Amino acid sequence: MHDLDQACEKLLNNDVIAFPTETVYGLGARIDSADAIKKIFSTKQRPFFDPLIVHTYSVEQAKSCFHSWNLIADVLSKKFWPGPLTLVMKKSEKISDLITSGLENVGVRIPNHELALQLLKKINIPLAAPSANKFGKTSPTKSAHVYKEFGDSVFILKNKDDKGCEIGIESTVLLIRENSEISILRKGAILKSHILEVLNENKILYTWIEAANKKESPGHMKHHYMPDIPFVICKNPAMKLSELGHILNSKLNELPDFVEGVRIIKPAGKIEKIEFLKLSTDPAQAAREMYSQLRSASERKPQALCYIQMPNSQSELWESIYDRLYKAASLVID
Repeated sequence: MHDLDQACEKLLNNDVIAFPTETVYGLGARIDSADAIKKIFSTKQRPFFDPLIVHTYSVEQAKSCFHSWNLIADVLSKKFWPGPLTLVMKKSEKISDLITSGLENVGVRIPNHELALQLLKKINIPLAAPSANKFGKTSPTKSAHVYKEFGDSVFILKNKDDKGCEIGIESTVLLIRENSEISILRKGAILKSHILEVLNENKILYTWIEAANKKESPGHMKHHYMPDIPFVICKNPAMKLSELGHILNSKLNELPDFVEGVRIIKPAGKIEKIEFLKLSTDPAQAAREMYSQLRSASERKPQALCYIQMPNSQSELWESIYDRLYKAASLVID
């Protein structure tokens, strides 16, 4: 049986599957089956208060997930779909409260990935799909990452070349209210400047709101994307290694064991071996390699992993990367 046929068969049998997108691998289930949606949460060990994003293959199918469609959504979808932009608006009756964690809004996007689109078109049912990893852990950008999380318990639909996901971080999540207020709930590769440029070019009326309730978006917890070793961000590039080690040993053990249901990774003993996460100075490349490097470092099992935040890494896309890095960190040192 062809992999695509096997994936569809599993979905029709209310199972979950992992499939690649341009952002990260998703753990998908059909939206019209409560049993299938519940299996996403049980497989990921994800709490029900964390909403899921719905994936479709066409704008018309996306529209059916919303209560109504407006000019802002129309303009942005024409520009950025298929692509890493999730639109959040009031949901239609076909979207269950399980998917939205009881919220009235739902997030929907069309992934810009040939195999994902083939799957969505063939199954012809929108799929709810968070990232294909255990709750709170590092997102997967390769099929090997998914297998590391779930083994043979989850069917993985793979690219032929099995290259990593092109973008490497989750989609931008944009809330669109019925009064034309808009706000980014989760930063991603589609930037605020990109969104405003399109709206302004098309003379669309809107009100930008910086502060929004991020609980309407997945991945809103203080700690998320965490590797299996203590990960620390140091904001002082001049700090000596000896001083860094002293701070790690004194402060990491003071942390709570859990924050918002996510286990904080702490050292078993005194930290003496520290490895450093080195990302490209190009933010697009850094985004592609970040999760993979976090996972690779975890597998080498140093006592701690540290990222030195450089002052010249300041752009909108770096903000999206830092959003993930800070949530992945057990500790941030000024």
